[in-house]
Amino acid sequence: MKVCTYFLLSLTLLLFACEGRKDADSDPPLPEAASVPTTSPQAAIPDRPPIDLGDVDSGIMILGKLAPESESATVTADYIETQRSRLSITTITVRPPFPDELFVQFEMASTRDFVERPVVTRVRAYRDEETQLGDEHAYVMGSTARQPEPDASGVVVPRAFVVDVMAGLDEAPDTMLVHAEADAWLMETDTDESTLDPFQDTSPERVSLFSNPVRINFEREVASL
Repeated sequence: MKVCTYFLLSLTLLLFACEGRKDADSDPPLPEAASVPTTSPQAAIPDRPPIDLGDVDSGIMILGKLAPESESATVTADYIETQRSRLSITTITVRPPFPDELFVQFEMASTRDFVERPVVTRVRAYRDEETQLGDEHAYVMGSTARQPEPDASGVVVPRAFVVDVMAGLDEAPDTMLVHAEADAWLMETDTDESTLDPFQDTSPERVSLFSNPVRINFEREVASL
C-alpha cells in the first residue's frame, strides 16, 4: 500500500514539473497595442484667424521706384531689398544734362487678399518730408489685392501713380528724398467692396503705411583745372 502511495506521489510531482517546463518554453504573450485617440476632421483643421490691422500693416506695401519713362543713360536706379525680398530703399543717380522732369512711380502692392474685410487706402507722395507732389490717390485693396483684375481691354493696370519730383524747383539740388505715405482703413466684416468709395469711406480701424525711401542724387561735373 505504501509502495502505491509513493508511486502516485512521484507521478504527480513529475507531471507538475513537465507542465512548468512547457509553460516556460512557450512564447510570452504579445503586449496589447495602445489605443490611438481619433480626431474628427473638423478639429484637425484650425479656423483661419480674423483679419486685423496687423495684417494690413504687414501685407500692404507702397513701392517707390524710378518710373520707366524717366530711365535713360544718364538716369539710373539701384534697388536694395531685405532678406524677405521686400524693397528697402531706392537710389536714383542723375548725371548731366539734368532733365526738366523726373518721374518716380509709387505702386500699392499686397502679399495677400482681403476678402472678408477690404481695405480703403489714400496715398500721397512727398519731397523732403514736407512738399506734397501731385494729387492724392485712392484704392480699394480687397479680393484682388495681390493681383489687380484686367480692365475691359484685358490689360492688368497696377494700382500705381507717378509724380514729377522736379515740380516747383528752379534748379536741381544736390540730393533729395522722396517717399509716399497712406492712410489705410480696415472695413467691417463682409463689406461689399464694390460699394466702397476709396476717396470718402473710412472706418474706426486705421493704420498709416509708408513707402520705401527714394534717394535721388544729382552728380555734377567737376570743372577741370
